[in-house]
Amino acid sequence: MKKSLRIQTEMRFINNRERFTIADLQAEFDISRATAIRDLQEIETLGLPLTSQPGHGGGYAVLRNQTLVQVQFNQSELAALFTAMQASTNTQLPFLKSRQAIVEKLLSQASPAQRAQLLALRQILIFENTNPDDPDLLELTDHAPDQLAPLIELATTTPNLTFNYTKPDNTVTIRHVYLLHIYQRQARWYLEGLDRDRHAKRLFRVDHITQLMADDDAEPLTKQTIAEWTRDVAPNVDLTLDTTAIQRFRRWHQPGRRLQFLDPYQQRARLQDTVNVANPDAVAMYADWVLFLGDGVNAVRLPEVVRAQLRQKLARWR
Repeated sequence: MKKSLRIQTEMRFINNRERFTIADLQAEFDISRATAIRDLQEIETLGLPLTSQPGHGGGYAVLRNQTLVQVQFNQSELAALFTAMQASTNTQLPFLKSRQAIVEKLLSQASPAQRAQLLALRQILIFENTNPDDPDLLELTDHAPDQLAPLIELATTTPNLTFNYTKPDNTVTIRHVYLLHIYQRQARWYLEGLDRDRHAKRLFRVDHITQLMADDDAEPLTKQTIAEWTRDVAPNVDLTLDTTAIQRFRRWHQPGRRLQFLDPYQQRARLQDTVNVANPDAVAMYADWVLFLGDGVNAVRLPEVVRAQLRQKLARWR
């Protein structure tokens, strides 16, 4: 019996009994004592809390009111979950294999009639990143950077990170960073954090990160220090946006950016922002973003390096 199937069967075995012992598991599943103990530890991590009673006549039991419940979905719930999974196709999300497994589990939970409807949805619904010729196709671009999943897993345990970072000129530097956010923009993943050596907020491309690990020697940052390092310098960008540009801003902008609406109907807005002109990646990304906003954006103030990047990009189409 495969381990995954054995674990699931053991969970049902445990749930159907008021009390059990390790010897019961050994006899029922023909496993060693060490394997039974490891299985119990894994079962607890899966969300089935157990209580133990040592000594003669003791054993294990499921905590009261914590027994497994048969999860059932109605048709609308199944369709909502399945649609969400399909909408995430080719979006460079982490944990790709888990997402595929979830879709298969949803299909296995459905009745034949429900399954037929879900499979029909797969062919009918076309999302922004769906391949119209083959909705089931997972393109190479669907795969997130190799470091993304380890980064997310590590970030859930500590914000203090250290890693090697490859700069645009291919030089590699060691960074000590306090993580703020991880986000995706235009098919690229970024880490936003506080650089401990530079005492400032910095943006890092996840695909340029290697040798990632927890920075166990890092000193805790006080709230005052975090506030000082995250405080933006004086804005060097001043833009006005019309309705179309506002809608595009809502689709794509860096975290923390907010519009100042200039009329009660939110038809015109102003954005005061800061771009790091010393970072070529940041300048290039900002130029791409301004172009994305379209003709409805007017630059009251914009750094010359960004304007030069815009002219360079537009010159390719002459």
